[in-house]
Amino acid sequence: MKKTILITSCFLFYVTVIAQTKFPLADGWKMQSFLIDSSSGSMVSQAGFATPQWYNISVPTTVIAGLLANNEYNFDPFYSTNLDKISGPKFDKPWWFRKEFSLPASQQGKNVILKIHGLNYKADIWLNGVLVADTNQVKGPFRFFEFDITNLVKYSGVNVLALDITRPFNPQKRGGDLAIDYADWIHYPADYNGGIVNDAEIDIYDKVAVEHPFVDTKFDLPSLKTAHLTVYADVANYSDEPTDAVVKGKINDDITFQQKVHLEAREKKEVSFTPAGFPQLNVKDPKIWWPWQFGKPALSRVELSIVRNKKVSNTVAEHFGIRQITSAFLTDTAREFIVNGKPIMLRGAAWSPDIFQRKSPKRQEREIKLVRDMNINIVRSEGKFEDDNFYDLCDKNGLLVMTGWMCCGAWQYPERWTPAKRVVAMASDSSMMYWLRNKACILTWLNGSDMPPRDTTVERNWLTIEANLHFPDPILSTANQSVSKVSGRSGVKMLGPYEWVPPAYWEEDTEKYGGAWSFATEISPGPSIPPYESLIKFIPKDSINSTSKNWQYHAGTGSFGTTKVFDTALLARYGAPVSIQDYLAKAQAQNYEAHRAMMEGYGINKHKTATGVVQWMLSNPWPGIIWHTYDYYLYPAGTYFGVKKGLEPLHVQYSYLSKEVVITNALLKNFTGLKVKAQVYNIDGTVKYTKSLQTSVSKDGINRCFAIPAIEGLSSTYFLRLQLSDQNGATQSINWYWLSAKDDSLNWDKSTWFFTPQSAYTDYSALQQLPKTALKISSITNKRDDSTVNTVTITNTGNAVAFFVHVRALKGKDGDDMLPVIFNDNYICVAPGETRRINCTYSNKDSDNKAPYFITTAWNADAAHSTQTKNIIVTTAAE
Repeated sequence: MKKTILITSCFLFYVTVIAQTKFPLADGWKMQSFLIDSSSGSMVSQAGFATPQWYNISVPTTVIAGLLANNEYNFDPFYSTNLDKISGPKFDKPWWFRKEFSLPASQQGKNVILKIHGLNYKADIWLNGVLVADTNQVKGPFRFFEFDITNLVKYSGVNVLALDITRPFNPQKRGGDLAIDYADWIHYPADYNGGIVNDAEIDIYDKVAVEHPFVDTKFDLPSLKTAHLTVYADVANYSDEPTDAVVKGKINDDITFQQKVHLEAREKKEVSFTPAGFPQLNVKDPKIWWPWQFGKPALSRVELSIVRNKKVSNTVAEHFGIRQITSAFLTDTAREFIVNGKPIMLRGAAWSPDIFQRKSPKRQEREIKLVRDMNINIVRSEGKFEDDNFYDLCDKNGLLVMTGWMCCGAWQYPERWTPAKRVVAMASDSSMMYWLRNKACILTWLNGSDMPPRDTTVERNWLTIEANLHFPDPILSTANQSVSKVSGRSGVKMLGPYEWVPPAYWEEDTEKYGGAWSFATEISPGPSIPPYESLIKFIPKDSINSTSKNWQYHAGTGSFGTTKVFDTALLARYGAPVSIQDYLAKAQAQNYEAHRAMMEGYGINKHKTATGVVQWMLSNPWPGIIWHTYDYYLYPAGTYFGVKKGLEPLHVQYSYLSKEVVITNALLKNFTGLKVKAQVYNIDGTVKYTKSLQTSVSKDGINRCFAIPAIEGLSSTYFLRLQLSDQNGATQSINWYWLSAKDDSLNWDKSTWFFTPQSAYTDYSALQQLPKTALKISSITNKRDDSTVNTVTITNTGNAVAFFVHVRALKGKDGDDMLPVIFNDNYICVAPGETRRINCTYSNKDSDNKAPYFITTAWNADAAHSTQTKNIIVTTAAE
């Protein structure tokens, strides 16, 4: 919700002391099932109503989140199939949400407005024994609800607000409620996220108010010398008499503006300040907001106040970015997004909130830190929206957000909406525009996901709303390749895969499926198997195998309820696992190579045929074994480091299609004096090929350096090591590939909407017979005020390549993993005689005051002959 600030004594235009005008309603709520307490709303909303057996909660919260916060269940809902135990008829009936609050007597005579941002799904709202609004008026988790309760509040004693909230029904089905939906991601919680899902507050105004500030930016592109700013806001008269007021504003403390407004009784209207009418809004040499890879994400601040009778009624302030986002068609099928006149290749992943809609600023900050560590520049949010803190973090980190309506269920079939549901849909769109239009991070809004709105009048009405509210960024009808009858081509695609495909897939497909062309808004090589340390937290040890009920319960649903395709490929490519640890080691390697190849495949075609790719997904709403880059416990495993490697800003990579060594540069900076080096190693560690080249790469450019030729005498499985150094000799990128004389082959004619099967598999089975090699490992710890940085030095003292070396940091020898943790690299290969250094950083608050203990594994580590300091142990990956 909009952030209302408090003015005490030194506002720029008036020296007027005003009282608090915003009262958050976050803490001190009570919750109970209607089946337990079926008292009437007129009773529940009275002072003195007894609630001895009610649950203490804070909002936002869903019903189940509130029960979990009260330790209602003596089990972990994520473990095994325990989620099924949280069920019963009580979740199908209304739940009471009750809040007592007081207002200062000094505010008497002013206008009191109740604001709630999102109720899932419908509610009756009572205050002090009086029905304020019923379920015909209060529906929808994505709406701003506003109620004038001036005549109902008390200034002595307590006020009592009571809501009986009914969950949504069948949001995943055609004709269901327009609510939060998960499609085939997960099992649905029994409450379907029913509850108060965003902020609630009381705002107090002195007859008039200013709300929803928004600053739009236009440049004289390609020049960025001057930013032309237009400021919009809504003004309201809450009294029964016409009135005059003055709206005053400032930007960044150095730009001021104001204008008079006349408001009829109960009138609401828009006020605007244009650069033509207010020349000071033509800002020279502005602080520009950039995505992180192009520059600093500088944020500005707009503050607006409304003054009546020389008194400030309220003041609102928001951060915004001086930036302009547009798009253009690179090809007939590829829309390219352009930030401040600069085309940007977008590579990222899809955000998913907690299954119970628990919003934790701490967790959000941790996740965004992981996102930035992977060098991701975009996240997509489909039909599930976070809170202001999430978008603020994206703003500050220069991270772009693609967002819009949900697929597959009720939102996708507007032709089945009743008139009442259409009202919900239109009001929801209006609320989302007000909320998101000022967020610097927002890249685009999607009016549909898997298809454009099937009722063309819905898309037209939404577009009208979006235009009237000046939504500044590109609007697409859909996240897939369909052509809208209203707005035409989308320039993006949703053609799969969502299931395992080999690295060769991305470059081979050039026009039909999910290969590296166009903008793939959701796409993935399927499962991301968590490491054993995470699996044991949600699957019983005796069920950690891919055929168990527990395993499959934590996959997706529908077509994604098993890991059969992934497992078939793993067995054929890497050989039959001899243990669960061996399976998991091979799974990390397969996850790594597949996700790296996807990011690299799109990167190599950027600004030609490819404009973006969104990994499906970034994270899971609960502990899962498919579709994530890091798992629910924030453990970064093979997928994470494959994505991170593929997205290095200055990167050297191998083309599976052309056999070329390629440099990709994601930065707006030219690099000269670069040295690229390629070496091919046999399975026994002997060098079979070496080539070096002095070269350069242009800003945001690509350099195809040379092809790896056919090489005589290669083993059936071999390694390619690529290294890129800058003009000062500093290493910028090291990238290892394991390759085979036998290639993966795809059976394109048998492709489905979610994957392309293989007709033949590469052969990496020789990796099981890698010669053992000894490692020398040491660590240095540098503890700072708030974090600790450990440098783990790894030297391969043997004769074979040390394959897939993985470093874990524990909280002491027998402790859990340090999580979250940032490694600059991991799952690495180390050549004979080579030394690599891995930096490991974590917050001191997450260490439990324990000294780090490192476990280092490699597929072929010779543990008996390796040397290490006392806080390190070396093992093989299959142990």
